[in-house]
Amino acid sequence: MAKMTKNMVEVLGVLKDFEKGAFAREVLAKVEGKTFNGVNATLAAAAGKGFCTKVKAVYGEGEGAKMLTKYTITEAGVEAITAEDEAPAEDAE
Repeated sequence: MAKMTKNMVEVLGVLKDFEKGAFAREVLAKVEGKTFNGVNATLAAAAGKGFCTKVKAVYGEGEGAKMLTKYTITEAGVEAITAEDEAPAEDAE
């Protein structure tokens, strides 16, 4: 299994609560102490490891609407953050 960082566990834990996926700015609103660039980079890295998917989607309405990347956690992502939460504090390997 690919290694997960502490940030990845935290950000994916928030993403998991969005049933239909979320944009990085929506995840950022529910994560404390992070920047937009940090959350966005973490989500992109997680997508590269198969922990979430990413698709272009419309964010906003009317003239202010933009095409942004929307992320959705995968089953592998859910399993990975669950495994991280259950892992002992010390490395058992």
